[in-house]
Amino acid sequence: MKKSFAVAFVSIALTLPMASFAQFGNLLGGSKSSSGGADLSGQQTQLVRNYAAAGKDVLTANGHISEALGIKAQAVNASATSDSMSASELEAQDKAISANAEAVSSALKSGATLKDGESKKKYAQGLLSLALGLKKYVGMRNDAQNFANGLSSASPLQLPGLQSGAYIAKSLPSNVSNLSGVLKNAVDFAKSNGVEVPADATSLL
Repeated sequence: MKKSFAVAFVSIALTLPMASFAQFGNLLGGSKSSSGGADLSGQQTQLVRNYAAAGKDVLTANGHISEALGIKAQAVNASATSDSMSASELEAQDKAISANAEAVSSALKSGATLKDGESKKKYAQGLLSLALGLKKYVGMRNDAQNFANGLSSASPLQLPGLQSGAYIAKSLPSNVSNLSGVLKNAVDFAKSNGVEVPADATSLL
C-alpha cells in the first residue's frame, strides 16, 4: 500500500511562465486545444466544488476506517465554502488525506485487526465513502483536462485568479492513481477480515 497520497504543489500562478500551463493538458493525457474564450472562472468553480466534495468523502472514509482500527484521524476545518477554496486550502485537505492514509497504512502493517461486528460495520462504511470519493475524482478527469487546456491560452491577467483550478489540474492524476491503490488494499484487508465489501468499491477496481 502506498504510504501516502502524492500531493502535487502548484506555484503562484503569476510567477509561472505561460508554457508551464500548457503542460497540464499533457499531464492529464489530453492534447492542447484552443479554449481562450472558455469561461475558466466558471470551470474553476465547478472543479473546486467537485474536488472538495471528493476530498471530504475520502476524509470521511479515513475517519471511519481509523475508528474501526482504533487510531486517530486528522480532520480539516476549512473556513472557505466548497465553491471557493483556495489552492492552499485544497492543499491542506490533500495533506490531511495523505497523513490519514499513512496512519492507516502503518496500522495495517503493525497487524491491526477489527475487534468486533461494530468495527467491521464502521470499516465497511469507510470503504463505501472511499469508493465514492474515488468515483468523484475519476469523474472530474475530462473537466480538469479541459481546464488545463484552457490555461495554456489564458491571459496573464487571469492567472492569479485561477490558482485553485491549476492546483487541481496538476494534482488530480496522481490522486486518482494513488487512491485506486489505497482502495484495492483496503478491499483486500476487508476480505481477509470478514468484512462485507460494498459493490461500489469492487466495481471501481
